[in-house]
Amino acid sequence: MHMQPTDIQIANIDYQHNKSLSAEARLILFTMSLIGFKGKMEKKMILNKFEIEPAKPPKSLQRKFTVQETEQDGRKVWRVFPVESKTDLIILFLHGGAYMANISKQHWNLIRQLINETNATMVIPDYPLAPASSCEEAYEFIENLYTGLTAEFPSERIAFVGDSAGGGIAFGLAQLLRNEGKKQPDQIILLSPWLDVTMSNHDISLTEKADKILSIEGLRSAGQKYAGVLDMKDYRVSPIYGDLSGLCSISVFTGTADILNADAKKCKELMREQQNNFNYFEYPGMFHDWVIITGLKESRDVIQKIHQLAENHKMPEQEILLN
Repeated sequence: MHMQPTDIQIANIDYQHNKSLSAEARLILFTMSLIGFKGKMEKKMILNKFEIEPAKPPKSLQRKFTVQETEQDGRKVWRVFPVESKTDLIILFLHGGAYMANISKQHWNLIRQLINETNATMVIPDYPLAPASSCEEAYEFIENLYTGLTAEFPSERIAFVGDSAGGGIAFGLAQLLRNEGKKQPDQIILLSPWLDVTMSNHDISLTEKADKILSIEGLRSAGQKYAGVLDMKDYRVSPIYGDLSGLCSISVFTGTADILNADAKKCKELMREQQNNFNYFEYPGMFHDWVIITGLKESRDVIQKIHQLAENHKMPEQEILLN
């Protein structure tokens, strides 16, 4: 059943995915458990064993879309957009990777699917990473990029989309822009966001065993490197501790087998207390950052909902709930 568009603004959706975990998702969880993926990831975070060079845009992406590579402050920034039927939507995409790993092949796959759905222009920065750079340098780089976009595209809509650590930056940057009296993005979409690097939420213990990817110790180590000289509860490092009033519309997608799910739930409570426009989408049994594995049924469902959120500002709440 699909309802026709109305003038109801998408706002304060609380969505629980009610379909069974796909066989592909169950297989991934089983495989990660079998090979000890979580322990390997923890060692990478503690020992700084991540790929710091960005994966190149695949040829398949370049054949289908226009791909432009520029530089800002000595680092790469890509713009990817359809050859035809381009919309007025600009998506600033902030990749995840525990603030230490660069954009991956899986991120490019997600970017392809988002453009397929929205016909948006995607802007993808190779922002500074820890431990060589700190939070402050990452923010300076991304804020300068965003300021340039608002000047270049004054009449277009700009959305932030960030996965994992990129979601943390997107949420913190919105607070920084508000504090500086600058234009907010039109909306923010967070995928398995990392909102608190202190990992101090007592509810985290309820999901740590179920998480086959992330650990408290590994995340705290990465968070400390990213914070640099800042307090780990500074809103730029852990945006959940900031002033959450007066922000743009924010949507969070999270899975219950993700150690970061507890802070996503906490964020929902805090945002609702501030009476902010906040949408919450929870997928039982799904693991951290599953959306970048775009072949999963659950990922396709999220990408469809992102299309509705980012491209259609006046679709009814029921439309999203029933898809």
